[in-house]
Amino acid sequence: MNVRSLLLLPLVFLLLLPALPLAAQSRPQPARAQPVPRPAAPTSFFGTYSYRAYTIFDREASPEPLPAQGVGGTLTLRPDGTYQKRLTLSANGGTMRFDQDGQFTFTPGRISFTHTDKNGRPRTDEGTFQLSQGRLIITLAGFPAGNQSTYTLRRQ
Repeated sequence: MNVRSLLLLPLVFLLLLPALPLAAQSRPQPARAQPVPRPAAPTSFFGTYSYRAYTIFDREASPEPLPAQGVGGTLTLRPDGTYQKRLTLSANGGTMRFDQDGQFTFTPGRISFTHTDKNGRPRTDEGTFQLSQGRLIITLAGFPAGNQSTYTLRRQ
């Protein structure tokens, strides 16, 4: 290498220096492992709700759902999958209580409640639910097929 080449080398380096970051950016970078997002638990779903309305659709009794009178009480849905139902209705000049404690499961739009009936046998009620702005509507399939119960609740 002659002296002239040695003098040009720093000049060429200075001319190419601004292009180095662009060249580094254009090279494919090794893929970085992206953290896998965990699905957020629907914490807004869990909590205590007050019963506001209850209708029963019994195809043999009426072509329209029948509203229950004196609806009250609470439904508590816990993150561990347990629930507590304390439903009260006015009937026969008094108050009827419907208490249940059990397990519930849900997937988007579907819910099931498993509890022990008055004879000590496990029973599962299945249906659908809608939750919007603190209002929870649960519709459970009844017996015989085609009958149903609809509960309207409000988050406390």
